[in-house]
Amino acid sequence: MTERFSEQLNNFDEQNPLEQLIERLKPLHSILSQNSYVKDTTTRLKRIIDDADSQPIVLFIGKERVGKTTVINSLIGRNLLEDRPSEPTRTNTFLKYGDEEYIKAVFLNGMEVIFDIANLSLFTISNSESAQIIRKHLDYLEVYITCELLKKVTIVDSVALETGANNTAYFSPALLQRCDEVFWVLQAGSPATEAEVNFIEKLNKTGITAHLVVNGIDRVDGEVEAFLEVEKERYGYYIGEDVPVSALQAQEARKTNSTQLLIDSRITQLSQLMFQLIDNKQKKTRHTTERFLQWLERMRVEMNTIPAREPYVSAFEYIVQHQVDLHIDAAQLQQDKALITSFEKQYETVSKVFKEVQTLFQLLQTLESYSYLHDPVVDMYEEKAALYQKNVRDYRKLHVDYMMEYGQLEKLFKKQTGMSLAFPLEESELSSIVSEQIQTLNRIRTECEQKLMSIKKYEQFILEKLDSVQIRLNDLTKKQLTTIRNQVKELEAQQIRKQSKMISYANKLAEFSCMAEAQSFLKDAIEPLLLERVLPIKKQEEAYIRQTIDHIMTVDFSYEAPAVADSGEMLAQLNLKEKYPLFELRLSEEDIVSDIPELPGIIEI
Repeated sequence: MTERFSEQLNNFDEQNPLEQLIERLKPLHSILSQNSYVKDTTTRLKRIIDDADSQPIVLFIGKERVGKTTVINSLIGRNLLEDRPSEPTRTNTFLKYGDEEYIKAVFLNGMEVIFDIANLSLFTISNSESAQIIRKHLDYLEVYITCELLKKVTIVDSVALETGANNTAYFSPALLQRCDEVFWVLQAGSPATEAEVNFIEKLNKTGITAHLVVNGIDRVDGEVEAFLEVEKERYGYYIGEDVPVSALQAQEARKTNSTQLLIDSRITQLSQLMFQLIDNKQKKTRHTTERFLQWLERMRVEMNTIPAREPYVSAFEYIVQHQVDLHIDAAQLQQDKALITSFEKQYETVSKVFKEVQTLFQLLQTLESYSYLHDPVVDMYEEKAALYQKNVRDYRKLHVDYMMEYGQLEKLFKKQTGMSLAFPLEESELSSIVSEQIQTLNRIRTECEQKLMSIKKYEQFILEKLDSVQIRLNDLTKKQLTTIRNQVKELEAQQIRKQSKMISYANKLAEFSCMAEAQSFLKDAIEPLLLERVLPIKKQEEAYIRQTIDHIMTVDFSYEAPAVADSGEMLAQLNLKEKYPLFELRLSEEDIVSDIPELPGIIEI
């Protein structure tokens, strides 16, 4: 048993048995409330606690049009509930005391909504489309009104008994179980049906003794006693007390302030009997104990089915499989770390791809090395720039050839004439060899001129397109960096999805840790109270209690907490954009244009 409840449990000695039981059930309910998958079972336990803590609950049942609602209105002294014969009660309604009057609608999903008291008929008798939609999801109503009688008792106006085949009748077992006393209403002069008798007999066999209220005695002219005798001969051994009343006379007596008419209605005898019955604290203690034992059986079934149903089974299997695969996860983590290192190196390389590019030649080398820097626009620019550089190289080579030929011509001319070479030359001064070299020089010069024209053409193109291509290349670089960051994000997302799945399953299993806590609390705190003869526990029930709680204890909710391989911290620290800022391409015209020697002049003769 957990320590958080030990101090509270030490204070039970001076409490009466019912209070001791309820005070021990409250922490049990608190433990189970941590698990949303046993919500219905937890809600049922809460109702046991609330019903035991509140006034006794008295239920009025019967078939349609016997006057259940009218009898209840007579008891509370006001026509609160609509009692039209053509519109039967369609919602089980708990009447409780309240300093402020309002309606609390309790829906099947556990949600509670407050409404104004003026909307009561919408829930109880209205057959409108909106009312039908609301009641489809409604469990029951709690109506809080200022009424002295309700300070001592809660009264339930119920829907009519449902009759079925073979003279059977049905009523909500859950509602019957909540009530301390049951009053069965008959219309005077209208004998109980076979289905009703079978239902009352069935109730009696389950430990519920209904008390008979015969309504409408003002309509049978004093023959009510004879009617009662005949009815009691049929099923008297199944019922408890009987009270003949006239709800209509009681209502009329209050309207006219007639004491005699109120006496004739016998409604005060019904209220006195009701108070006499509910004053039996031992019966209430026994009733609450029985409800808890029934709940305990439900809890046993619930405990046994949890490990075999969703979401527990999937979560448990996933966690177990994860523990088996831990070495695989560790290897995967190492692979992920290596991949992250690779991504980081790629990012760094791409971010600096243009850092050292200061010339057209370096740009072309870079473009040749990285495929991500290509698209049709860049490819065309690269092609023209390559042709530009090829023509520059060709021009330089031709120029070198020209200068070498020119040097040889100078030497030859001086050797033959003894003079330095000067232009223009007289044809008479030229030997055939000199003439031939001059022709070679002029031919080379013509080739240089043609190359120079090509150079200017390509130079014009690459200069005009320089800015747009640089923008395009910087965009391609940014795109590549984004691709790498996205790859890192996808790896991170995979890790997050994996860890989230693990955390989700671990959290689901953690929700069931309270079941182990509940097991311990049942064994250490509840079982001793049930067996120490403080509560009205029958001898044969003691063995059942031990067996049931022992059975509950056999369900194993233990598991090894999962170890999660975490690469999240490393990913979080890998802020690539800040760590490796982009060096954009920033070439000027001077960086692009190659220096070339001037075109030689034509040698004229």
